[in-house]
Amino acid sequence: MEDADLVRLCQNGDTAAFEQLFYKHQERVYSTALRMMSNQEDAQDLTQEIFVKAYQNIRKFNFRSAFSTWLYRLAVNMCIDELRKRKSANTMPLEEAISQADANTPEDYAISRDTERQVWNAINSLKEKERAIIILRDIEGLSYKEIAEVFRCSLGRVKSRLHEARQKLKTILETETELWTES
Repeated sequence: MEDADLVRLCQNGDTAAFEQLFYKHQERVYSTALRMMSNQEDAQDLTQEIFVKAYQNIRKFNFRSAFSTWLYRLAVNMCIDELRKRKSANTMPLEEAISQADANTPEDYAISRDTERQVWNAINSLKEKERAIIILRDIEGLSYKEIAEVFRCSLGRVKSRLHEARQKLKTILETETELWTES
């Protein structure tokens, strides 16, 4: 069944339809939350909160965009809000979300993990919206149009923000690499 049909059923009180939406979208929402928060436990908690909020607000969904876009917007905004709370409390998460890398030798594996850790540290050092746009485009693979809908801005603005975020990320990684090779 299509998302729009499931949403209509949800708006009429069908909780089983929302359950189907949950199972259909939970992995991508969790993946986005994990990359934004850099912590599995926080991502799990936020994923639950995102779906609770989606359920509470499903009647407000107006079909002007795809349900998945509406859900991503909700997820990104909730992650940004949580990151801002932590930043103001000065408790920004430092744990990295590191996936298993294919490696031929233990040395290759260690180098791969270290490189991935450096990239995630650099991504985590970006501002929340910069981090979100990099994650949505370069990691989650959303189209420019989908990202424009998530952020409610023009395609040109998405491309501009993405370019700026990538430039900052490149500068951070170059600086970190220089520091690493000097020590």
